[in-house]
Amino acid sequence: MTSSPTLAAALALGSALGFAFSTSFQHLAAGRVHLTVTHPLLVLLQLLRSPRWLAGSTIGLTAWFLHAIALNLGTLSLVQPIILLGVVLAVVVRSSLERRLPHWNEIAGVAVTIVSLIAVVSLADRSHEGRDAPMGWMLGVAAAGVVIALVVTRVANQLPRRGVAAFVLGMTAGMLFGITACLMKVVGSAIGDEGVPGFLGTWSPWVLLACALLAMSLNQRAYQLSRLSHSMPVLNVTSVLLSILLGSLLFDESLPTSPAALAIQALGLVGIAWGLYRIADAGSRVRVS
Repeated sequence: MTSSPTLAAALALGSALGFAFSTSFQHLAAGRVHLTVTHPLLVLLQLLRSPRWLAGSTIGLTAWFLHAIALNLGTLSLVQPIILLGVVLAVVVRSSLERRLPHWNEIAGVAVTIVSLIAVVSLADRSHEGRDAPMGWMLGVAAAGVVIALVVTRVANQLPRRGVAAFVLGMTAGMLFGITACLMKVVGSAIGDEGVPGFLGTWSPWVLLACALLAMSLNQRAYQLSRLSHSMPVLNVTSVLLSILLGSLLFDESLPTSPAALAIQALGLVGIAWGLYRIADAGSRVRVS
């Protein structure tokens, strides 16, 4: 598929809006699952009975399709940070659902996150089309991610502090979402080369489905355990950072090389983490109070 950075950015914005509604609906539903249900897949099965969660998932699925198209029109380093705007837009969605004005901490978090995202996206590789990822390496990365996630799931259930467990699960879910973004590029390329019937006979859609379901399960378990501020910031920063690194290693996308550019991008990622924390923490405190 021909590179089109402008269209990729526009589709990523649309996807971010969809994820804003999806995340808000899903978190409200997951918080109502009883804490005696501990296995991520059992949490997911419980949520399948929730109309609000199903509505959020339907919107999220649409956002995923837009995300996939954006990834095949642009680079990971361009698209993935824009997708984080879904968290910022979720502030407005969540406030509307809860019939309140955004807290000043949320507004501050939104401002810092947007400025930081601009800094990161401004240094992204926007025009380089890269190359197809080596299938053996991509499959190996996905398999390693699944193994790590399964181990972390068992460990997290033994942790005495729910906030720490949510943080660990959020980081692991972010790792899987970063891998999933790379797999979405692989699947898009396979559809372009093989067509829909042909690509279904390859390994990539099934590995993508497994990673996506596991990531979503860990994410919902983290939502269930503790407030958003314990899992959401680390999930998103891990996802963006890993997808940018994998984009460079597997798809030959360019990374900033000058010390000044690297410093700006590092500060941007720190700013994103801080802004997302303020957004999530303020929203969680409002619901608790």
